[in-house]
Amino acid sequence: MLDRPLAPPPVEVIVAVTQALHREARLLDNEDLDGWLAMLGKDVSYRLELKSRRFRADRSPPFPLGPGVIFNEDLGRLKMRVDRLKSGFVWAEDPPNYIRRAVSNVEVLATRADNEVRVHSVLGMHRNRIDGTTRLLTAGRTDLWRSEGSAWLLAAREIVLDHSVLPDSNLNAFF
Repeated sequence: MLDRPLAPPPVEVIVAVTQALHREARLLDNEDLDGWLAMLGKDVSYRLELKSRRFRADRSPPFPLGPGVIFNEDLGRLKMRVDRLKSGFVWAEDPPNYIRRAVSNVEVLATRADNEVRVHSVLGMHRNRIDGTTRLLTAGRTDLWRSEGSAWLLAAREIVLDHSVLPDSNLNAFF
């Protein structure tokens, strides 16, 4: 028998999680990386991959985890990336790039756990480097957000770039 869809989360939860997404984008845009880390759960999983393009007639199974994965990180690895960016030794980020994130198409869905929601969103990231190079990266994101006390923390994020070839020379930014 098919599972019945879960009832939508309460409006208060949808608003709180949507606000958390917008706050996260603002913190990252302002390079408040410690503030961003504070929004992550201790068991966070943070993964980015490139899409694989196939003809519609290709019915072969999806690729396993690995071939298009750019990073697959936990809280410790994310803290290491933040420390590296703050060190001043990342030449591609000194002076810092101008980055602006826009989060849209937010859909908050209930899960079986009362304190968790699944969130689908689209991220547009405008990035301008010191040499004047401008890139627009877009990605779909599927998150798991968990309520802990009075805060919503990011427990998992899967990012899929809308590019079959990476359109930039590095991915020092967070999505």
